[in-house]
Amino acid sequence: MKKPRARNLLSAFCLLASLFTVACVNSPIIGIIGEAVMLPCPCMSPINPDLLYLYWQIQETVVDTFIKGEASRSHQDKMYHNRTKLFVRENSTCSLLLSQLSVKDEETYECLHGSPDIKKNYVSLLVAANYTSPVLQVPSEQPRGRYTCTATGGFPEGTIYWLLDNQPLLWDPEPQQSVLDESTGRYNVTSTLAANISQDSTLTCIVENKRLHVNLSQTLNSPSTQDTPQNHIVILVVVVLLLFIS
Repeated sequence: MKKPRARNLLSAFCLLASLFTVACVNSPIIGIIGEAVMLPCPCMSPINPDLLYLYWQIQETVVDTFIKGEASRSHQDKMYHNRTKLFVRENSTCSLLLSQLSVKDEETYECLHGSPDIKKNYVSLLVAANYTSPVLQVPSEQPRGRYTCTATGGFPEGTIYWLLDNQPLLWDPEPQQSVLDESTGRYNVTSTLAANISQDSTLTCIVENKRLHVNLSQTLNSPSTQDTPQNHIVILVVVVLLLFIS
């Protein structure tokens, strides 16, 4: 019999919230996939936990609740089991800690709280993940050929740029390929550049994650400046010949 009563309380509380609240919209919060994030919701001061009604939800989906002194998770959506924590008694706040973030957590959350006045806060959560350092593959015969730059495991979809001698290219690369990994929700991005690169130039590819304001790069140095084993062999032969002649 307790569950119907709790559901009735939730329905009544939401009805009152829709009629009497003043909605507060916070700036978007960015959380890192796989980590935890705090969704802020300041309680009205002073706070009495034993009288407080607190509901975190996404439309009709219950994320977490605190009812008159106790956390109540009987109606919590299974997606959030063992992933939420409230701090009403510890820190006198209505904020929610959401852990083990995934792409599916990117939502607008509602924080409904009141005792007896009712207030509603909206918190927009954006998620992100850094890309791996880009891998730059060179053609088998330099300087002519197709250069490929690949970065994996990022979110949202990233953009790859190319630089030649630290300057933007005067021609466009082939259309970027972006593949969404359905199992993780993350992107793998690849860009291919058909180019004739001179031996005294450097080529750089950059993957940009605009949401995190992070750029990662990989640079291919000029073959003429690379210290290769072949160079060591040529130098050694020249030295031996000079010693023999002298």
